[in-house]
Order: sequence, then structure tokens, then C-alpha cells
Amino acid sequence: MKKRLFNSNFLLILVVLAFFAGGFCFVIYEPAEEPVKPVSEAPQTDSAPEPVRNSVSPPRSKAEPSQKLKKPQTGKSKSKTSSETKSQPVQPQETTAAPPGSADFGIEGVIYALSSGLPLPGCEINFSGQSAISDVNGEFHLWLDGGLGALSFSYAGAKKLQISNFDISAGNGIAHFDVYIDETGKAGPGRIEINGVSGRVYSRASGAPLAGARISLNNRRGVADRAGFFELWGNDTALLTMTVSASGYVSEMISGIDFENQTNPFFYEVSLQRELSGKGRRHIALVGIGARLVQSEEGYEVADLIAGSPADNAGLSPGDRLVVVDSLAVDDFNLREVVELIRGQENLPVTLMVERDGDFLEFTCVRKRVVY
Repeated sequence: MKKRLFNSNFLLILVVLAFFAGGFCFVIYEPAEEPVKPVSEAPQTDSAPEPVRNSVSPPRSKAEPSQKLKKPQTGKSKSKTSSETKSQPVQPQETTAAPPGSADFGIEGVIYALSSGLPLPGCEINFSGQSAISDVNGEFHLWLDGGLGALSFSYAGAKKLQISNFDISAGNGIAHFDVYIDETGKAGPGRIEINGVSGRVYSRASGAPLAGARISLNNRRGVADRAGFFELWGNDTALLTMTVSASGYVSEMISGIDFENQTNPFFYEVSLQRELSGKGRRHIALVGIGARLVQSEEGYEVADLIAGSPADNAGLSPGDRLVVVDSLAVDDFNLREVVELIRGQENLPVTLMVERDGDFLEFTCVRKRVVY
């Protein structure tokens, strides 16, 4: 008879010991409580959410090292942003996009290099104690309270451009400049373009361009090119008359160029008619009423009239003293300004009030082209 290696009692004891050993291991290796997840990652439940005060409780001490690691990064980021802001010249332009509370007028424009025609950054603009620097696009902007003073444009190594007596308050509120500066010192003196006229001169009979035609506007002179085109630029902010003339042709005077109240530049198609006679005095054609004014001790008087002119047809007479032009009293205007008020665009009316033998009379004249 063979002897058994394990009897039933011994196996029972092993099973009992294994049971207790397994329970002991389960208790020892029981997983720790799952750490609390951030509020943003908490699973959705049907129960009401925790009060907000629980989500903003003071951080645990073990979270502090990670916060300390973020400080150098934050500081570096701020430093970089500040550096980038300083290196961008557009920022000052944006800050002046809206005028300060007390500023009523503005000076803006673009600076160009005269030699290349490209925008010129770093140009300094000064007016009435205030200054600005042109940005990478050559643009600048200054808001001002108005006034009369010297407006200058400076660039290192270039000749300064300046308008000695610029009246910002004579404009529309914002004056726009295109300024060309000789940044090399070799291209020329440069120029300031604030207000300008341009156009084309041609023969009224043939339509051919009149190359070499002379253009005069205030104190500036120009000449038409081969195609009859011309440009004149300056810093005028007044009501002016432009004269266009050519040899053998009747000169044309274009009045009512109002740089103060209209958008610039102006473009004119100017047609000149030939003189009827080759000799004798030169004639001038203009749009007006056909009355010549003179200044006397009494004021501005009508000296003479062209027969059949708008003034003659309306009933004006030599000796009439001019008092009002289109509701504007003429006492505070000089003779040139009064003439400019009367002249203007063809077929538009102008109303005059005159004094005649103690009576005040009003006449309305429709402007026409007249030849003197």
C-alpha cells in the first residue's frame, strides 16, 4: 500500500492559510484614494456643482514649485513684448488716430525720398513746439490746437524744408502733405506738396496740346509739357485765380480755386482760343460778371462795365459802391479777395448789394465767360 504525500487535513490547512494570506495582501496593496482632479477636468454628474469657493481654495504646497517655474517665463514674455512694441514705429501713429480732447486741427502726410520716390522713415516734423517722426511707411500725424507758425521737415544729412508762415486754422481741420526730401544731398532741394493744381492745355480750335503754355498761380510758375500737361504745388489755403497763357492765344484766367473748402488737387482742362488779330494788345478771358472794380476812399466801386456782360444786363452802373457779395460784407476784404469772391464757376449766380445815391440795391448776376 502506497503512502500519500498529502492527506486531506493538510490540504485543508493549506487552503485556509492561502485564504488568509490573500486577504492580507489585498489590505496591504489597496490603492490609495484617487487624487482630486482640477475643476475643468471633473466628470459631469447629475448632482449640483460644488460652490465656486471650493475651486479657488489656496493651492497646496506641492503646487508651489510649478508656479515658481512660471515666473521667469512670464517675465521674459513681458520683456519681449515691450521690446517688440518699441521697435514698431506704427504704434505712435495709432495712438494719434483720434484727436486729443482739445485738438481741433491736424497735420498728416507721407515723407518720400526725392531720389527714389520710396517712403522715408525717421523724418522729423515740427510745428508750434510739437513734433512727430515718420514711421516705416513714411507716414506722420500731428494733432494741434491751431495757430500760425513755421512748419519744418528735417532729415539727417538733408536740407531742411520749411513753410515759414503756415496757418493750420485756415484749412479744413486736417492738412495733408506729400513731402519729398533729398536724403542724399545730391538729388535736389526737395519739395512740399500740400495744395496743388494740375491739368492739360490745348487749342480750342484744333484740340492739339499746347506745349510750353505758361501757368501762373499766386507766386508760382509752371510750363506745360509736350502733351500739354502741367502741375503746380504749394502751400496755399486761400481763394486764388490761375492764369494760363500761350503765344498767339487769348489768356485764360480760372478763378474760384478754393484751397480752403475743397478737396485737392484740382485738375483743369484749359482750352485757349487764338487771338483774332496778330498785333495789338493781348486779351484775357475769364469767368465773371464783366465789371471792373477800383478801390477808393469810399470803398470798392464799379469803374466800368463790358457791354452785354452779366453785370451790364443785371443793371449795375459805374459809380455803384459795392457793400455785400453773397451775404459777405466786403469791408474786411482786400481788393484781390473781393474780386475772387465775385469770380467763380461759369453759369453759377452771385448776388451783389451796392449803394447808389443813398439807396441799397441788390443784383443777381449769372457768371459767364467774358473777354477783356
